[in-house]
Amino acid sequence: MSSKRPSSKKKSPAKRKPASKKRPAGTDAAAKGAQRKPSSVPRKQREEQLRRQEQRWKWARRLWAVVTALLIAALLFESTMIFTLGMGVYMLSVQEFIGLWFVAGGYVLACLPWAFGLLIATGQFWRSLTHSLWIGLIYGTAGFLFLDQILAAL
Repeated sequence: MSSKRPSSKKKSPAKRKPASKKRPAGTDAAAKGAQRKPSSVPRKQREEQLRRQEQRWKWARRLWAVVTALLIAALLFESTMIFTLGMGVYMLSVQEFIGLWFVAGGYVLACLPWAFGLLIATGQFWRSLTHSLWIGLIYGTAGFLFLDQILAAL
């Protein structure tokens, strides 16, 4: 038989020597902070500039929305809206109920430019849709009430 005894001691892994980091002279923490260049604009001033720029873009976006809405309204829908509202009311007065479709069409034409303008200004679909319904009602009513002055101007 063999006279080998199982060894009761396990070998431990070899110990590593701590790596010594050699730093060049003058690179301690205080020297690092001294080498860092200060930013050209302080943080509070940058935040203020960003806030002003956001405010500027907000007004620019709203101005563009108003211009877009007015151009769409004046060039595309004004005359058609007035025609459909006037024709619808006339047809209803002679008891032709198809005039309801003309009134509804005129109302939609009164709402559409404001819906586009508000969508550009706010970027919120439902808010622009609901607000344009009220604006369209006022705009369409004013257009119908001043129909004779508008036609006289043409």
